[in-house]
Amino acid sequence: MRKRNLGYYFSTGFRFLVEHPQVWFTAFVGAFILGAFILTVFNFAALAQDAQRQLFNDRAGWLLDSFVLFAPDTLQDQPLMRTRIQSLMEQNRTIEYIQILAPHGNDAYRIYISHDGSQEGSLSQDPLLVRQADHAWVDTRNAITTFTGAGDDRRIVTTRAILDPSGSPQAVAVVGMRLSEADMLLQQEILQSTVVLGLVLIIIMYLFVRHARIVDYASLYKKQLEVDELKDSFISMASHELKSPLSVIRGYIEFLKEGDTEPEQRNEYLRRIDISATELRQLVDDILDVSRIEMGRLRFSPDYLTPADVLVEVNDMFKDAAHDKHLKLVLDVDEDAQNAIVRVDRGRLKQVMINLVSNAVKYTFEGTVVIAQKRTSAGIELSVRDSGVGMTAEEQHNLFGKFYRVETTETKGVSGTGLGLWITKYLVDHMGGTITVESIKGEGSRFVILFPERKNVDTVDDPTNVTGNEAASRTR
Repeated sequence: MRKRNLGYYFSTGFRFLVEHPQVWFTAFVGAFILGAFILTVFNFAALAQDAQRQLFNDRAGWLLDSFVLFAPDTLQDQPLMRTRIQSLMEQNRTIEYIQILAPHGNDAYRIYISHDGSQEGSLSQDPLLVRQADHAWVDTRNAITTFTGAGDDRRIVTTRAILDPSGSPQAVAVVGMRLSEADMLLQQEILQSTVVLGLVLIIIMYLFVRHARIVDYASLYKKQLEVDELKDSFISMASHELKSPLSVIRGYIEFLKEGDTEPEQRNEYLRRIDISATELRQLVDDILDVSRIEMGRLRFSPDYLTPADVLVEVNDMFKDAAHDKHLKLVLDVDEDAQNAIVRVDRGRLKQVMINLVSNAVKYTFEGTVVIAQKRTSAGIELSVRDSGVGMTAEEQHNLFGKFYRVETTETKGVSGTGLGLWITKYLVDHMGGTITVESIKGEGSRFVILFPERKNVDTVDDPTNVTGNEAASRTR
């Protein structure tokens, strides 16, 4: 089995994307939704953290506002104050400590009451508390809040002055809250929201995948309609093409039945019948070849031969047809290439040349048709040149497509199914050759076939020494 490189898979994937543009749309929408989802999660987390900070700030402020209302009346009763502080802490799990600080000299505060009674009477050693207590002592109307720490050690410290009946500060209330538990609750909410949004995203992506498949089915349906239309056109065309030679054959047979025709005229009638029968056979063969190609059953029997012999046979076949149209049919085989050898299926090569010369004669209304062979550095070149109607660049691009025919006012009366060149290209490709076309509108066309020359027919280890089926399978 042949090993495929990365370029093969890249080109295959790129070709798939080109042939299925709806995949681009789905990928774009999916990327947009994913980006919007991620941005929404981050914004939600940032807003939630900001809201958390504001909530705790307001909560601590409200707590101290209510606390300082009753604190002056019971400030001297330490056990009662301690009991009330413990009750507040039991109702608010996020409160880490509550202390009441009393001034002690300049820039110092003594812990007057604490929630558990520890450190009471000692000086506060926390610079942050001292600094906030100073601010609260000056700004007696507002609570002062500071966020400290990071990660799992984030805390909020809020201070508020306790005023005596005259409105003068006599102590400072301090509330310390830990945010780790609140952060944990917030993370749980964010996680739950993320899971919900993720499920919504998955559902949306599933719907878009379904949408892409529907679009794909619609595209396939459209292509199927086009194929059906082509088949209908082909059936109509084939029916017409079958009727034409049958009508000719039947007409000349009626003439022959009369029995009073001259021998020379009788021979002409028979020649016309033979030409129409040949056209009919070629049409049937084309239809059968299309069927065999599509089913992969077209057979090849490659052999070593001189293509010049085939060109002579084809040239002899079209002498009468060219003469009837007053065309000059020329066979031009270089002497240097007279005995050149290629390895192809003789019958298929003859079929290829018949298709090309037949088209050249049909689409040339005056002038010359040249069947040529020469040797080039790339191999043996077989060509058919005419001085016919020629083609535009766009027509050349579509020329080898199935059922394609050049439709112009000049070619309107020319019969054909649009299968000959499609079959011709298939045959040439599967015999290891190449076929190209050179054409100028109004000046004629030149079809060029190139096969590698076989200079040593006794070579055993020959890379092209395979059966027709093997050659076909390699090119698929």
